[in-house]
Amino acid sequence: MLVVPVVAVCWLAPAVLGAWGLLELRDIDWAPPAAVGFGLIVLGSLAGLVRLLRNDAGRTAAALFGLLTAWVVLLVAGFGMQDQQLLHERGVASEGEVVRAIVSSDPMAGQGPAVTAVDVRLADGTEVRGIGTRGEHPALGDRLRVTVDPRGTVEPRLGPRPDAADRTVVLVLLAVMAACALAAGAVVDEL
Repeated sequence: MLVVPVVAVCWLAPAVLGAWGLLELRDIDWAPPAAVGFGLIVLGSLAGLVRLLRNDAGRTAAALFGLLTAWVVLLVAGFGMQDQQLLHERGVASEGEVVRAIVSSDPMAGQGPAVTAVDVRLADGTEVRGIGTRGEHPALGDRLRVTVDPRGTVEPRLGPRPDAADRTVVLVLLAVMAACALAAGAVVDEL
């Protein structure tokens, strides 16, 4: 019965390695584990998808497809949480004045002209360009609070430093990935 955990680890390790490399090491610019993990998980999931389409080893294919789906959702959710956590830990909040408002529209979606980004001159004289407004509509001359990452990894945001990121979604997705990897390992006799 040692085969099931070994196979599960073989499927789960690249997924976790890739996610960890993309999310936690992004600021260090250490991409090799992310590339290796990403390549292995995509290859494994493509193999599962091919087997599912051929109607061969359906339980294994479904487990691997579930692993890939949870992994993709983990990355999408994780990038936003990582940005929030980085700004929470080292973001510098400053007051500034709007010196340019960038107006855009989307007639196809029925949205008229609206301010979507601003350039802000901070109190120390530096200018931060293209800060997304996230639904706010500041005008020229408005005073705003801006949070900036001193290292430039995360885009500047309007508002004070954010609270620490809630990691509940990440933990749930990792549990789903582990369950899918165990399921893929449990049906190793189909391989």
